[in-house]
Amino acid sequence: MSEQASAVSLEQNEQFLKKAYGKALLPCMLSILSGNINILADGILVGQRLGTDALAAINFSLPVYLILCIAGSFIVSGTAICAAEAIGNNQDSKAQELYKASIFWCVLLSVVITAAGLVGLKPLTQLLCAEQAVSPLVMEYAGVTLAGTLPKILIYIPFWYLRLDGRNRQVTWMMLVMGVGNILLDLLFLYTFDLGVLGAALASVVATAVSCLLGFVWLCDKKSSFPFGFCIACKDISFVRIAKAGSPSAMNNLFQTLRVMAVNTLLLWSGGSGLVASFTAVNCISAFAESVTLGVPQAASAMLGIYSGEHDNKSARMLMTRQIKSGAPYCLLFAAVILAGADFIAGAYGLAQSLRFAFFCLSLGMIPALCNGMLSGYYNVSGREMWANVIILLRVFLMPCASLLVLWQLSQNPWWFLFFGEILTLLVWFVATGIYHHFHRQCSRFLLMDNTLEESGRVINFSVRGQAEDICDASSKITVFCEENGMLPGQVMRVSLALEELMTMIAAVNPAGSVEFDLRVYSLEGVIGIRIRYSGKEFNPLRRAQDHAGPADDTVSESSDTAGLDDMYLGIRMIEDMVETSLYQRTFGMNTIQIYI
Repeated sequence: MSEQASAVSLEQNEQFLKKAYGKALLPCMLSILSGNINILADGILVGQRLGTDALAAINFSLPVYLILCIAGSFIVSGTAICAAEAIGNNQDSKAQELYKASIFWCVLLSVVITAAGLVGLKPLTQLLCAEQAVSPLVMEYAGVTLAGTLPKILIYIPFWYLRLDGRNRQVTWMMLVMGVGNILLDLLFLYTFDLGVLGAALASVVATAVSCLLGFVWLCDKKSSFPFGFCIACKDISFVRIAKAGSPSAMNNLFQTLRVMAVNTLLLWSGGSGLVASFTAVNCISAFAESVTLGVPQAASAMLGIYSGEHDNKSARMLMTRQIKSGAPYCLLFAAVILAGADFIAGAYGLAQSLRFAFFCLSLGMIPALCNGMLSGYYNVSGREMWANVIILLRVFLMPCASLLVLWQLSQNPWWFLFFGEILTLLVWFVATGIYHHFHRQCSRFLLMDNTLEESGRVINFSVRGQAEDICDASSKITVFCEENGMLPGQVMRVSLALEELMTMIAAVNPAGSVEFDLRVYSLEGVIGIRIRYSGKEFNPLRRAQDHAGPADDTVSESSDTAGLDDMYLGIRMIEDMVETSLYQRTFGMNTIQIYI
């Protein structure tokens, strides 16, 4: 390392990443929280109005809802993850094709499921519940749910693609409409029209349909990056790739379905429908816990997908750490609330049994559940779908059911399965990654990241503020890196000049001191890759350099101080003959420039 490099002490800090992640965190948590109000409202209002048999019927019918979740999440999450990768590679047209394909297949699958479900409703009901007092209620609830298959599957599209478009606020509003709408319709159908279990199911379907319609209205407006349409397939991405990307989300819902059926059966044997009704209440509160254990990983998933596509292990590690830091306090807060309100919640559901110990076990398992959710989410977006699916299989189905079966045989309190399912999954993961690392030394111990690039010293990551001296330091560090990786002196000079001008132009169109840069430079197979990610206004300096004689970029307001920018294109134009590709994109409220030399 040269003297010039040693004089530059620049490190990647967490502030830039923290701000970008923080913008997505609360909307994701609120979205899941609002969506689960459907389950909570049905549970409380049905329990109060109709009694424990009706409450048990909702839980017995839950697998039908989860089957719809499997179908929707499998198609939409698979296409959305592939679309995120396409956006990361500046292939917007491919991302749009994937969006249109998701609409086509969701509509087609909805028609098939509705027709098959309604035709086979009676045998389906017998499969779900054999208890004669409850099965007619199960048939009512499941029948209405199946009739509303289309909105319940289609709603996944705006949920995923609005987030992919950086419009987390709209997702939150969409889910709030669904949650609040469900409560109001429950009150109307149960208390005013006295429709019973059928009314509870109808309220959920109508609220979902209104929310889904609202989401598509936002997806069809002028701000959307995804024009509405239908497409059977994306020509450049195979169905196998989409299926792999969508499998973890679908598997999660599938194993949840199997777990509910297995747990319902075991609890029915040991305690009758009353214990199943208690599990319904616990399940509802557990769904609210998912606003943390799943909301935190979801907030990071899109960014992790981009970092994974860029092979940016350092930023990915920082983001995983950030999830723990932000998620753990929410877990503790949620645990304190449900433990304090255990008796009140039991009363709200019309239950005579105390739920305090069940909530204690649920609370103990929250931080392990957060870790498991983070790991499965990371493995999914990083292309290790098998690891993601195994974690989901263990935590959602195998470990909870095995724990409950052992506890039942030993005549122990059954609620311990809520904790053992999560902690045993973590233990298996700990051992499995250790074994894998032993045979694949190039991968990191726990996250299985390929460290080949980092260990070779051919990559640097660092963050700087948009101040003149910081920009000069950044340019100096990149200059040294390019020299050490074989670039000629003339090429290095032009690259240095261009980078300084790019960052100076970006800083100039934003308020003083408001811009932060996150930079990454790597050398791979004779190519120098430079990524400049920055906050602030939507502004593409590459376009300005190309059209320097024209007006300012349309995304920059007329009031912006852009005086003198037209003279700041010389260095950028000087490297045009060296640059293989130069890309600009704005995702998740961040601007990104990628240059390959």
